[in-house]
Amino acid sequence: MTMVETATKADTAMRAGTRVKASDPVYGDILDFLIDEVALLDDDRHVEWLDCLTDDIVYKMPVRKTVYRRDGDGFDGRNAHWHDNRQSLGLRVRRSVELPSAYDRDPAPRIRRMVTNLAVRETDTPGEYKATTNLVLLRNRFDAAAYDMLSAKREDIIRRDDGGTCKLASRLILVDQTALGAVFINVFM
Repeated sequence: MTMVETATKADTAMRAGTRVKASDPVYGDILDFLIDEVALLDDDRHVEWLDCLTDDIVYKMPVRKTVYRRDGDGFDGRNAHWHDNRQSLGLRVRRSVELPSAYDRDPAPRIRRMVTNLAVRETDTPGEYKATTNLVLLRNRFDAAAYDMLSAKREDIIRRDDGGTCKLASRLILVDQTALGAVFINVFM
């Protein structure tokens, strides 16, 4: 490895994890991407949402468990509610859109997602950023007076292509509840 390559690698490693300020245009691009993404999901436009994902997407929601602090972080590394890739997400979207027997989708639930507290950090890979957000999801169906509610932390990898277009490359959803209930089984976070 040449001295220039070594210096470049060291410089990249030092920058990795550096917080991107809200005044940086990259932050604005990622914020716009997340706003547009959640609008597609809230408007039940799941097929269009798939276009926001990279071909190598990893979409995972590990099972939350209640443990004492000394016993771990509270997530089961062996079990997940979802551990999807592009193909399995496509199948879930197809189920939601095409299958008349998808009882949880007809009539369609009314879902509102609030994504807040965006923090963006550089990664070791040029053009990729780690975006951490908080999510509150409200779900209502039929004529119910109350909402089903879910809260979570999301850790995303957002990849920008050469044209600057953002795509979701990875999503880790860390839910606050230990029991989700059946109403959230096929809800995209």
